[in-house]
Parts: sequence; structure tokens; C-alpha cells
Amino acid sequence: MEESDSIVEVKKQISKFREIFKDNPQKQIEEGTWFVKILQIVLTEHATKVNGEYFKKKYVGLDNERIAYQLIKTTANYTAITGGIAAVAASAAELSTVVTGGASLVAFAASLVGEISYISYLQLNLVYDISVVLDARLDKDDPEDMLIIFWYALGVNIWEDVANAVLKVGPRGAAYLGRKALRAGIRKALTNLATKVGGTKLAQKLTEKALLKLIIPGVNVPIAALVNKKFTRVLGDKALKSLKSRGVTIRTVDKLLHHERYYQILTIPLIFQIGISDEDKWKASKNIEMQNNVARRVQIQDREEKIIDDLVDLEFDEFCEILNDVDNKDIAKNLMDIAIYAHLISNNKKQEKLLKISKALEIDFENINLDKYKKHLL
Repeated sequence: MEESDSIVEVKKQISKFREIFKDNPQKQIEEGTWFVKILQIVLTEHATKVNGEYFKKKYVGLDNERIAYQLIKTTANYTAITGGIAAVAASAAELSTVVTGGASLVAFAASLVGEISYISYLQLNLVYDISVVLDARLDKDDPEDMLIIFWYALGVNIWEDVANAVLKVGPRGAAYLGRKALRAGIRKALTNLATKVGGTKLAQKLTEKALLKLIIPGVNVPIAALVNKKFTRVLGDKALKSLKSRGVTIRTVDKLLHHERYYQILTIPLIFQIGISDEDKWKASKNIEMQNNVARRVQIQDREEKIIDDLVDLEFDEFCEILNDVDNKDIAKNLMDIAIYAHLISNNKKQEKLLKISKALEIDFENINLDKYKKHLL
């Protein structure tokens, strides 16, 4: 029986990746350099080839979300095929040893380095491609974006842990989630997670400068077809939900980049006032992620943190008085959009704050269709 085109292509790619790691694969698996190479391939070779137009031409007639789901489906099928090929090559005893965390983990992984590295490549590509399709492109020069790709690849939802870490750093962290406090919280949360997953050696290396020296032996070692297919689908769904929110928020903020700097800065305390200040401090993770994305997009400077600090410390009614001074309709509309998105991804279903924001910005709340905004997020 002739092999399908998909199987032939997968075997070709496995051979390609096996060749990449032919120089002492066990050492590369043990030290984590195999993953560094995969990440570099994704961010250099692959990232230069794809953009929104590329996917529009490839999937004619599909909207962005349907394109993302098609990418997830295709990638899940390819990882399943790769896992099936790997499983055939390995004995049941070896697979059992790996799944139960046996001592031969690294040696086993090295013997299947082509299969394992190709699976990782497919999954990292998927996350990156979804970010492109949803206008939420991950920045290869931004360490936090690279860490996000890293944690997605491990199947870890980082933002709940990030929220916990930020809100545990003391009164300052709880009252002010500006860029400096947030970055400190991210680093602490990721370090704690890294210790759990990869041990203290990984945690010690988890810094921006040492990002490409991560030691992560064992990623994707459970290589059975069904496990890979299911994990890839879950990975894609998580990335889609998170990056969809990121994309719509960034597109809105981008409209403010042509206006005065003050209004770009104003988005940070606006998200805090609407989506964080009244939240249960353990449930604010989505808005913390939103605020972090916006802060990085507008590139908050150190001298501007005092302005954000002062606006965050205002009582909500006092903050609304600040919005009374917005006399540009386009700016008012964009700020209202940010407020609505922050409200919708929060756990607070009461609309009193939104009503006050709309009144301060002189926008008729009755003409706002919240269901339309929900479709952009969900």
C-alpha cells in the first residue's frame, strides 16, 4: 500500500530534523540546546515567510478565526502522524519508561530527536502563526513574547500564576500594576513555574539575557499519536483565545498611536480602573495580561510611570473627571472600546462603571452593542 502524501512529508521532515541534531543528540537534549535551535528556526526562517496576507491567500474566503482553527486542525493531524511514526519506532517498554519518568528519559528522547524536534517545531509554528493571523504577532525581539511561546509549548497557562505573583509582591503591587511592577511579577512567576517544570537549573537561567539557554529536557517526550493530537488542539485553542484578545486590544490601541502621547498612556490606568481594581485579586489575570500587552505596545517610559501611578491611585469618579476633558470623538471612541474589552474579560458583570465612562466620554451607551464586542473576544 502506498503511503499518503502527508506521511511521506512527515518522514521527510523527521529526517531533516534528525540531520540538524546528528551531532551528539543526547547532549543537546540534556542541555536543552535542541529547543533553542527549534525556536531560532521558527523565529528566523519561518517568521520571515508568513504574514496576514500569506494566510489569506492560502485559505481564500475564510475569516481570521476560521483560518486559525484550520491551522490548529492541520497541525494536530501532523503531530499525530509524527507521534505515530515515533511510537512505531519505539518499544512499548521504552514508552512506558518515558511516560512514568524513568531514568532513561534523555537517552530515549535522543533516539527519537528527529520526531520530537519536529513535533516541537510544528507546535511553536502554530502559536506563532495564530498570532500573525489574529493581528497579535509575537515579537521575536521581546523576551516576554518568547517566554509566552515557551510556556505555550509546555501547555502551561502562565497568566494565572503571573497574576498571583504580581499581587503578592506587596501593597504597591496590588495597587499599581504598571509596567515595572508587572514585569517584576512576570519574572517571579515564570521562575517559580520553571523550578516546578525544569528544576532549579532552569529557574536560575530564566532571565531575559539567558532566554536562549533554557534547559528543558523532556518537552514533548510523550510522543504517542493520540497524546500529540490532543495536546496540539488544546495548545492551539489556548493560544487562539489569548491571542484573539491580544489582537483586538492592540488594534484598538494602534488607533491612538496617531494622537497625543497622553491618550496612549491613559489606556493603562483605564484598564486598571475597569478590569482590575474591583476584581478578586486572584481572578484578574486576563486583564493583567491585557494591561501588559498594551503597556508594551505603547512602550511606557520610566518617566511616564509616575503619570500612570497617579491616575491609578485616583478614585473611580475622580478618574472619570479626567475623561471629561477628552474632546476628540475618535479618541473617545477608542478609549471606550478599551474600557468595554476590559469589562468583558473581567469577572465583574455589573455595568455601572461602563455607564460612567460612556457619560464622561459623551458616548451614548444605549447605542453600544456589547454582543458585537464579545464576538471579537470569544
